Amino acid sequence: IELMFATSAFSTVLSFITLVHTKELGPALSFVVEHSEIHLHFFLFSICSTIGQLFIFYTIKNFGAVVFAIIMTTRVLLSIALSCVLYGHEVGSTGFLGLMMVMGAVCYRIKRKAEGKQLISWQGIGDEKAMELVQEWHEHADM
Repeated sequence: IELMFATSAFSTVLSFITLVHTKELGPALSFVVEHSEIHLHFFLFSICSTIGQLFIFYTIKNFGAVVFAIIMTTRVLLSIALSCVLYGHEVGSTGFLGLMMVMGAVCYRIKRKAEGKQLISWQGIGDEKAMELVQEWHEHADM
C-alpha cells in the first residue's frame, strides 16, 4: 500500500508541475468547478484504479512477475484485436509481424513453464555454489 501511495503521490506532483509549466492549471481547475458532475467520475476512476492496483500486487505476489507480464501482454493483444474488429483500425504488416513475435514469445514462455523447464540453461557449471547462484537467478527471473 505504501508503494501505491508513493506512486500516486509522485504522479500527482508530476501532473501538477506539468499543468503549471504548460499554463493549463487554471483552465483545468475552471473545468472542474464548472462541471461538478466530474467529481463522481473522479471518484469512480480512483476506485477502479485502486482495485486494479490491488489485483496487480496480488497477482505478482501469488503468481510471480512472469505470469503478470503474460497477463498484461495478452490483455494488450486482445485490446488491439478488439480495436481492429470494433472500430475498423488496421494493423500494417510490420505491426502484424510484431504482434505475432510477441504472441510467439508468450506462447513459448507458457510452454516452457508448463514443461517445467527453465528458459535459460547454464552449461559448464560444476561447482555447487554456482548452481545455487543459477537457481537464485532463475527464482528472481521466474518469480
